[in-house]
Amino acid sequence: MSDSSDIDALLQTPASLAVAEQLVAWAEKTRQQIARGDLQLGILSIESLAQIPVAYKTAAQQGLSPAWVTLAWWYAFPDIGEPDLPAAEDAIQEALAADFQDAKLELARLRWFCKRETASLLEQQQAFEYVSEITTDETENAEAFYLLALLTTHGFGVDASPAAGFRLQQRAAELGNVDAQFEIYVHYANGLGVAVDEERAFAACQRAAEGGHPRAMYNLGAFNATGRGTPRNMKEAVKWYERAADVGNAAALAGLAMIYATGDGVELDHEYARELFDQADYCGLDVSQLREQVGL
Repeated sequence: MSDSSDIDALLQTPASLAVAEQLVAWAEKTRQQIARGDLQLGILSIESLAQIPVAYKTAAQQGLSPAWVTLAWWYAFPDIGEPDLPAAEDAIQEALAADFQDAKLELARLRWFCKRETASLLEQQQAFEYVSEITTDETENAEAFYLLALLTTHGFGVDASPAAGFRLQQRAAELGNVDAQFEIYVHYANGLGVAVDEERAFAACQRAAEGGHPRAMYNLGAFNATGRGTPRNMKEAVKWYERAADVGNAAALAGLAMIYATGDGVELDHEYARELFDQADYCGLDVSQLREQVGL
């Protein structure tokens, strides 16, 4: 199902968990259509887009409580339109009321990643308490340790302690959290709670890149392109830039464009460089100065 008549029919169907699952499936399929450009092609209607949050909310009200969280992140990072953070918070509060298992962690994530500058002190403290509680009860919850480390390092709801935050990131990384591995790089590179150590920073960034972390893959490409922390190796630079670009890193697209525009370690290819610049621009990165620099 993909058009507005399909969703209208579902919304009029008597409530059940099966219908709720179909509503979520419809919303996910419609979002895939957005991603592949169906809206621009006229295949997907504006009316259908407006029904995406309605589908999630109705599914949640019919008993599929994880849909509250999905709805919250739609409001925070909508595929189209402007974010609505109050609505996002309200949706997660509904998940809490429905006793959804991960609601406390999701609320803390929302407040840290989306409301860091606007959350009240009480909201910050509540977020910290929620995540602390989770790490106490679930000693192998890597995501919770990673988030607790961020809150602790930067003083969100608690006195800042970069050293304690670093130790928590180490625990999260041991549990397999690749974001934590990247944060270990950040700690070593910037001296956050530890002495600056470029060798350890590079090693942590490499482990994060090998784990698929987009920024780490971009950084590893840049390190190889510039010879920072490792001998200059344009073959490796292209490899890591390409991996980062494959997961949507706009800076990596621009880095690749510069390499092909100048023929630095690769065969000169202005046409491909233009395509890469166009992709980076589409992703929201201003590449006008880079284009001017290489005459493209």
